Amino acid sequence: MSTTPPPEGRFVWYELVTPDTDASKSFYSELFGWEWQDENMGEMGVYPMSRTGEAFHCGLITPKEGMPPHWMAYVTVADVDTACEQATELGGTVMLPGTDIPKVGRFAVLQDPGGAVIMPFKGENPAQPETPSPAPKGFFCWNELLTGDPAANVEFYTQIFGWNVESSEMPEMGTYWVYRRGDRMECGMMPMPEDAGAPPHWLPYVAVDDVDAAAAKVAELEGKVYCEPTDIPQMGRFAVVADPHGAVFAMFQYA
Repeated sequence: MSTTPPPEGRFVWYELVTPDTDASKSFYSELFGWEWQDENMGEMGVYPMSRTGEAFHCGLITPKEGMPPHWMAYVTVADVDTACEQATELGGTVMLPGTDIPKVGRFAVLQDPGGAVIMPFKGENPAQPETPSPAPKGFFCWNELLTGDPAANVEFYTQIFGWNVESSEMPEMGTYWVYRRGDRMECGMMPMPEDAGAPPHWLPYVAVDDVDAAAAKVAELEGKVYCEPTDIPQMGRFAVVADPHGAVFAMFQYA
């Protein structure tokens, strides 16, 4: 029997660090049909947010000096400051301590023991409803941690976010870890491919109807295709790409 998954440990928001917000708006609108709305955040300035239908799911920020374009994810916790304390105890690093976003919530920026960045978040307002599974086109549908030593990160994530974890052997991929929030699969973890040429990171997936057409569209829009559309037996088909500024993400087509 399926049960309601706990509220903590849920991916609830995504943020794209980009040097050109207008160009990024255009790219993702063309690719996924996202609509954009600029929100006035007071002292924090204007914050562009995207939505599919009535569901908001990500925002855009400009990078600080030396920060490359990339995607970041927010995950819910019961207490952000406790999450920061746990991160330090578990071999991680607090890159930004608990910080308030007026009328929105509190967040921090953590680096896990392998070097990947994740953002614990406690909102002031009710979270949007769970994304259905399979996710509709244009919705974030999966998150995957690529890291040099997956096993070294298990305690970090199970303790901070309350996830359960299980591992299985995947043909040609080796061991793959799945983190669960209650009985709901929340995210995955796998060894960083040897030829990735990137530091450990969380990779967000967006649902599409046709991953081959979407990958071709990325190239047409001057993005880059790192992993050509590939089948995952009995699950679907995916591709790993980057936008024109270099921010990497994946796209997934359900079987």
